[in-house]
Amino acid sequence: MDVLEKETGESCIALVGNPNVGKSVIFGLLTGKYVTVSNYPGTTVEVSRGQYMDPNGAVEVVDTPGSNSLIAHSEDERVARDILIEGGEKKIIQIMDAKNIQRGLLITSQIAEMGLPLAIGLNMWDETLDRGMSIDIAKLQETLGVPITKTIATQKYGISALKNSAESVQVPQLTIDYGNTIEEGIERMEEQVPEHPLIKKRAIAIMLLSHDETLEETLELDVETQAQIHKIRDEIQQNFNLPLSYIITKKRNDYVKGVLEGLITYAVKDSEGRGFVRNLFFFLFAPLFAFAIGFKIADLILFTILDNASESGQLMLYLKITGGVISLGFFTYHLFSVEYRSKRTASNILGSLTMHPILAWPILIVVLWCIYKVVGEFGAGDCVDFIENKIFGSSVEKSGGFDFKFFIPFTQIEYVFTHVNFQGFNYYLGQLCQTFMSTDNFFFELFLGKDAGLIQVGLTYSIAIVLPIVGFFFLGFGLMEDSGYLPRLAVMVNRMFKVIGLNGKAVLPMVLGLGCDTMATLTTRILDTKKERIITTLLLALAVPCSAQLGVIAGILGSISGVHFAIYVVVIISQMLLVGFLSSKILKGTQSDFLMEMPPIRRPKVANILLKTYYRTKWFLKEAVPLFIIGTFALFVLIKLGLLSYIEKAASPVVKHFLGLPVETARGFILGFLRRDYAVVSIFKALEEKAGGLAIDPNQLIVALVVITLFVPCLANFFVMIKEHGVKTGFLMLGFILPFAFLVGGILRYILQFLPI
Repeated sequence: MDVLEKETGESCIALVGNPNVGKSVIFGLLTGKYVTVSNYPGTTVEVSRGQYMDPNGAVEVVDTPGSNSLIAHSEDERVARDILIEGGEKKIIQIMDAKNIQRGLLITSQIAEMGLPLAIGLNMWDETLDRGMSIDIAKLQETLGVPITKTIATQKYGISALKNSAESVQVPQLTIDYGNTIEEGIERMEEQVPEHPLIKKRAIAIMLLSHDETLEETLELDVETQAQIHKIRDEIQQNFNLPLSYIITKKRNDYVKGVLEGLITYAVKDSEGRGFVRNLFFFLFAPLFAFAIGFKIADLILFTILDNASESGQLMLYLKITGGVISLGFFTYHLFSVEYRSKRTASNILGSLTMHPILAWPILIVVLWCIYKVVGEFGAGDCVDFIENKIFGSSVEKSGGFDFKFFIPFTQIEYVFTHVNFQGFNYYLGQLCQTFMSTDNFFFELFLGKDAGLIQVGLTYSIAIVLPIVGFFFLGFGLMEDSGYLPRLAVMVNRMFKVIGLNGKAVLPMVLGLGCDTMATLTTRILDTKKERIITTLLLALAVPCSAQLGVIAGILGSISGVHFAIYVVVIISQMLLVGFLSSKILKGTQSDFLMEMPPIRRPKVANILLKTYYRTKWFLKEAVPLFIIGTFALFVLIKLGLLSYIEKAASPVVKHFLGLPVETARGFILGFLRRDYAVVSIFKALEEKAGGLAIDPNQLIVALVVITLFVPCLANFFVMIKEHGVKTGFLMLGFILPFAFLVGGILRYILQFLPI
């Protein structure tokens, strides 16, 4: 059913607002659990619909995608605009971030030009109070002519009043003069565009002048009308050096500033209680954190330039401590010379430090290191091993049970349940099946076979791997998101990402890819253009190892020298930049502008993070489990038809003669298409057996790790690539990645032969 379709006599409310203003939280409070999510017709953008009951009957609520403008320059903005101008009449509730009210009023002015009625909810009102910010609501309401409600969504404050305000929506009293030249163009445009049943022709004319070409498709304008519109726009553009879209946006911004003039005041507050907490933070915790950053950075540098064997002794410890002292000194100088004198809050100062051109990078390294320790080691290591081997187990072999230790923190009390005699779900299911069929039966192998059984491999891998790895990563991701750190990370890397045809927004799926590339590929929908989504998907499949693979690789790299570790990192990053740069030049399309809200650093709420983690993991399981099952079935067919052995033999010459690796590693590369981490383990064991008890050749190991990292994505990720971009694009990416990975590995092999390492 279309997201705008509703029953006769049923009213409809559209929630509109910028990204990260709490719109989805308010939507959840209004609709409860009776929500459906579906793609907007013809797009990959998901739209949520729900209902609540009032005395007049059922009220449908549509949660539009967060947008910074209704002049569409991205798929999200286009969907938000189309929901407003298509279908029947609807009431609009616009949610704003109260402390960034100017940004919200830019959308209000566009809705006013459309002639659509709305009510406003000023959310995050508590944060304006924390900032000492005062907004004259009565005066603003009088100026705009629409009902305004103060809300705090996380505390459910003002939600009932906001719901009631939908009964008294009004068209905002905002009229912008864009200057004689543009106004003349608007009048000429109005003569060309057809009448619209919901919105004014002036709004259509302004959007078309702003190069909103997607509106031409939505309105289904004929070729002749489009030609006239383009002619008028080009003639008006000749009068300006800057793009018309920029000039119109600037005029709109200046007008909104004028509306808010005198309505917002600030009171500087620094209470004794807050001052005490602030001093405690900066004189106790912050110096320890600064020292830890420098110590860890020095540790990583020493690991990179020295072998593990050289890291023993007091000299290494002194060098690490020196790094910590330097970091502490720099932090202290910055704190007392700039930040502390400004009397700003801890949130302001932390926000400044995480955006500092120098300090932000070591902070980032430590943050990523902490996420790796939790996700890569604990999640992908301990948790995956326990769930996969002990809970699920093998369908034909006993696991031997396990020991479970219970330890009460901060005490010496420990209780051990020795040898819990649980052999795993798959074992008991296998025993049940063996009562009426043998282990070599076709159906036993199809469902419980250890190589490609749908339950033994497909279901077990998807649940045993997804739940711990993706779950823990989503916890870390939610922590960065709710604390306000994630947008700062996007700003930090924006300049670097521009080189590869992307902007800072792409860091979100890239970081998510370190948890799971399949999930990250789905989140490329947040990027504005098709070109950016394709480039990001390609780079995720090529050079971003998932946490399961990364955990195994990190464990292997930890056993060799820091020089080889540095070579691995440099090769992977350089190939990512190279492929991204070439893709940005080859693929058609434009690069979108980078616009992202910079929220303050906040203390995350545990309940919110856990709720987000639950829904994200649930959504991912819904997407991933069927794909794992399909991929496992495809592998089962390859094995049964003997095609897998044929592929191994065909790949052996390339593996042996070009990469310089043992023939036995060919199977590992093929297994990588099912699960990347198993491929790494398989290759490592093949090299270990070939060494015959001697040390593995580190050059061979680095070549193998580089190839398997750049190798084809796992089958689940490949199916998602096809789902998001189509069969043709998915196979084109696969056709590029496969030979490219072997080419880079072969070149690296010959380079390493000439290096004195």
